[in-house]
Amino acid sequence: MANLNPPGFWASSLSEADAISAGVDYSQLQIGQTGDLYWVEQRPSEGGRCCICFELESQPGVQHELTPSKYSVQSKVYEYGGRGWALLDDALVFVNAGDQQIYKQSLTGPCGVVQITNKTNERYIEPIWDKTRDRLIAIQEVHTEAGVINRIVAISISDGSAEVLVEGADFYSYPVINPQGTVLAFISWNHPHQPWTSTQFSYLDLTESESDRPICIAGRISEEALSQPYFSPQGELYVVTDRSGWWNIYRSDLNSHELVPVEKESCDMISAPWQSGLTHYAETSSKVVSIHHKHEGSEIMLDGVSLAPEFAYFKALVAAGDWVCVVAAAKDRLVSVVKVNAVTAEVRVVAGGDLPLVGADCSFAQPMNFAKAGSACYGYFYSPANSQYSVDGAQVPLVVFLHGGPTAATYPVLNMKIQYWTQRGFSVLDLNYRGSSNYGRAYRNCLQHQWGVVEIEDINSAIKELVGSGRVDKDAIFVRGNSSGGFSALSAVYKLDCFAAAASLYGVTDPLVLDGCTHKFESNYLQWLIGDPVTEESVYRDRAPLNNVHRINCPVIFFQGEKDRVVLPEQTRVMEEALKDRGLDVEAHYFADEAHGFRSSETAEFVLKRELSFYQAVL
Repeated sequence: MANLNPPGFWASSLSEADAISAGVDYSQLQIGQTGDLYWVEQRPSEGGRCCICFELESQPGVQHELTPSKYSVQSKVYEYGGRGWALLDDALVFVNAGDQQIYKQSLTGPCGVVQITNKTNERYIEPIWDKTRDRLIAIQEVHTEAGVINRIVAISISDGSAEVLVEGADFYSYPVINPQGTVLAFISWNHPHQPWTSTQFSYLDLTESESDRPICIAGRISEEALSQPYFSPQGELYVVTDRSGWWNIYRSDLNSHELVPVEKESCDMISAPWQSGLTHYAETSSKVVSIHHKHEGSEIMLDGVSLAPEFAYFKALVAAGDWVCVVAAAKDRLVSVVKVNAVTAEVRVVAGGDLPLVGADCSFAQPMNFAKAGSACYGYFYSPANSQYSVDGAQVPLVVFLHGGPTAATYPVLNMKIQYWTQRGFSVLDLNYRGSSNYGRAYRNCLQHQWGVVEIEDINSAIKELVGSGRVDKDAIFVRGNSSGGFSALSAVYKLDCFAAAASLYGVTDPLVLDGCTHKFESNYLQWLIGDPVTEESVYRDRAPLNNVHRINCPVIFFQGEKDRVVLPEQTRVMEEALKDRGLDVEAHYFADEAHGFRSSETAEFVLKRELSFYQAVL
């Protein structure tokens, strides 16, 4: 191996298109009555279109696509969406991305599509089939001049008319019906809370008058984040709560309202519920099978046994009979749809799961713990990896990745966007700073009123340790972040004088402006992250990257969608001009058809290529 180019300039056959096309994602698994497996596939090559695919139980290895090309299965309720479809006996219903209406598609004979709802100011999410009454139940979001209303409604499949079942709370999620069709359980919460800070777990007796009020089982008295209620095939009701400090699974008694722990472990068994309708556990053969999120990697646990240990991350878990079906990812394998036999432990990949990089071309996540003054933060370090080159004692540049959220997380799995950098001789630190999910409630709550403070401390601690150990070049450190991670990246470059350049992908530049214009779901989130914008306006102004432009001394590149309703493009433009006025090297790229998060493969490829060129120019 000859080092013709220094780290940061290594040539690679892994193109931008390769890195982005590998980003096909899977979600929203469901199992039909005959054991057929269905899932939603999101395709960057089709502008992020989401389509329902399936595999017949009788024809393993043969995949079929159901959704006609003119439709995309995607709800935009709460802006972040979630589960947007449901199975009926001989049909399915789905929410179409273009108009947010519910459509019905036959599964027998010609797969025709018929529109059910037709209200342009209404959106829907989490449809479920109330088989007893042959109707749908879903979360409805109504947009009016006075504001946005969310409620649970029953929808006629024949004419699309809606009847309100539950209303009054600011938000609802996870409607589930017991097998007998007599009880509807659900989650609700109110401002100023988020679904990972404090929610209520309630049920409605469907056999009584529709005017009866739901009964709250848990969450009304003490703050706890309840999520993902689930009825087993036998009718037992489960729910997840973090009352122990960790998101664990509990069994619920509808008579006594007592919650009894089923699995009580020092690990989170769900991820932060940014989207509605997520599924992280189920029951198979009368036993609970669940996902356990740990720093070293996630596990599927059944009766104390880890299933499919070759994978390091799981989501969208469903089960039927002896089969557990789940979306899985590994340190060397792309995300896939997997079937695991709970009895024999047989693992079969249904879709995805390619091995695009092997041997010395693949950089594996190294879990790291960065300690500082009695506290710690976590992250994953990736060394340069390219079989055509070796470091040979050369200085290695570092790119610090900061996830969005900020109450979210990153995982130790194959991410081709990270491999894009390591293939070119960069090292990468993918940081789960304090406030990230999957490390318990106390770790999540570290960010309360401390956004723009604690994560910067964690970035600083991590960089100091990596520089001190000789792993990275102290003069070639870059930081990048998307959404809230963009805010943290911009905050880091004005607070820490150690960066060669930074990249902000639709990042927040002025949280006070964001607080006044963001959507309903996050309209009180900043009060939790920073404080009351009225009484603590000075704190907002002090922490805004836009108000600290005079302290930024490195080049910055911005990428922004013009249709972004979460972070308005005007924020980015003001920051761009302010930096240019200071004479700094600044680039900004705006995309007319992109919103919050880039769905077009062309956009994503352009972002990778320009960001690399920007950093290389600095080097």
